[in-house]
Amino acid sequence: MKTKTRLQFAAALVVAPLLSLGAAPLPVHAQAAPSGYDALVALYDEFRAFVAPPVVKGVTDYSPAAMARHYAGLKRLQARLAAIDDSAWPIAQRVDYRVVRAEMHGLEFQHRVVEPWKRDPAFYSTTNLGFGPKMEGAIALPKLPIAPAKAKTLAAQLNAVPEVLRQARANLTDARGDLARLAIQQKQVEVNVYGELAAQADTLQPALAAPARRAQAAAADFRTWLEGIEATLPAHGGVGRENYAWYLRNVLLLAYTPEEIETIGEREYERQVAFLKIEEHRNRAIPMIDPVQTRAQFDAKRKAEDEDLLRFLRDGDWMTIPDYVQHDPEEGPYVFPFEKDPSKPGLFDPPQHLHFFFQAEFRDGRPLRAHNLPGHAFDGLQAARDTRPIRGGKRLFFVNGLRNEGWSFYLEEFILQAGLLEDRPKTREIDYILGAKRAARILPELKMQANEWTWKQANASLVARTPKWMQPGDAVAQFDIELYLRQPGYGIGYYMGKVELEKLLAEVAMQEGDTFDIKRFHDRFRAAGSIPISLIRWEMTGRDDEIRRMDGRP
Repeated sequence: MKTKTRLQFAAALVVAPLLSLGAAPLPVHAQAAPSGYDALVALYDEFRAFVAPPVVKGVTDYSPAAMARHYAGLKRLQARLAAIDDSAWPIAQRVDYRVVRAEMHGLEFQHRVVEPWKRDPAFYSTTNLGFGPKMEGAIALPKLPIAPAKAKTLAAQLNAVPEVLRQARANLTDARGDLARLAIQQKQVEVNVYGELAAQADTLQPALAAPARRAQAAAADFRTWLEGIEATLPAHGGVGRENYAWYLRNVLLLAYTPEEIETIGEREYERQVAFLKIEEHRNRAIPMIDPVQTRAQFDAKRKAEDEDLLRFLRDGDWMTIPDYVQHDPEEGPYVFPFEKDPSKPGLFDPPQHLHFFFQAEFRDGRPLRAHNLPGHAFDGLQAARDTRPIRGGKRLFFVNGLRNEGWSFYLEEFILQAGLLEDRPKTREIDYILGAKRAARILPELKMQANEWTWKQANASLVARTPKWMQPGDAVAQFDIELYLRQPGYGIGYYMGKVELEKLLAEVAMQEGDTFDIKRFHDRFRAAGSIPISLIRWEMTGRDDEIRRMDGRP
């Protein structure tokens, strides 16, 4: 499995369709659930097969009638889950029960609150370019030529695009202005991408040229339709404060209120900026590192950084790093969805225009590589080897988002505190700049989801409060704020996940006293799997007070 960057993995969490593959019909009559853990596993398998909506003539059905039937089926599954008594089970199995319940709550939240098929025109992304949550069946466009069987499948997908977008217009009965404006940008990229595919097909695979042009025309028509209505739509696209609080508690299993998160976020933002200014003064006679200019320089620098990082973690006995975690020479720099537009210049084409993350990574990538390599890449590689029937499954509905982003962000500051950057003063500054930017994300998400800020206001806040390297229109700010509006929990996830992890470390350390070993802690934390940190805490400490409080129990 190839190593993925932070954003590739981040995108995978939400770009993977909200309603996953492998639909199977729900039994007409709910059956009595047998007792025991095996019943939970069987019900979970049934739920995961159920979550994808039906496909009719190659088009996923998001019509009001289909969604009503789907929601009714979910309620039957939730009733069967509630009938399973887990009270006498071991903690590990009780944790699995709550993972299943959280994912069912995630689908409930989609139906009861988010309703992207009804509210979010960007949900109807017909290409899998990385624009956040999207409909089932988005097309991963290949490089031509492709095998005849694959070409036939791709032609069918392309030919379905006009009908997909025709149905989208009928389904979008509660569209929101911010979400429509994001969809307009998205559709322009799709128009250009379909156009490039058609041009390639003319010479490499002519049978695909006409289907690609029909898809291009449909995307252009949909964009024009949105441009005609977006000014008439309600501006805000958030879920509302009360719904957001329910989501934190029941899907993310995070035992904080939005107000508490805001307080923590602002305090962490102030801390990061203060430490940055101390570091800058300390290093005031040292010039900032210059960015690399070529792909060859970038690849050589990344290889050295990855090897340095993995050697530091292994030699220092900070955590167990299996041999399968290693530098991937084919990974390359991450390209944002907006930058996949064929009308844009190449990344290394002069003059160089670096967005915020590249401003950091092209100078010294160690903080971001800590996030990506022993962070997200390790998570992905370890998850692929996890055979447990529930925990080994790919999480749905961002249930594991705070755990995964929190672990990866934790590693950024960890390498600073652990001494990897001791002789790299300007890299320490980069680390604090990144930390301040991550803290600056929290308020925009909270305000957008409370419907107090528009996307434009949230974007302006992130740009203004990021200490360096972010200008209006920055691709990182564009991507981030869209994601945090369309996927609740993402903007707060980095910092709140790190806060939860650090809280757990302190709690375990105080429980164990002088016998505490940080390598053992990291390994135990990772062995728990990709699940909410409140559940990992229950396993590692035996304390379920947070779980009881979120369940509404004393």
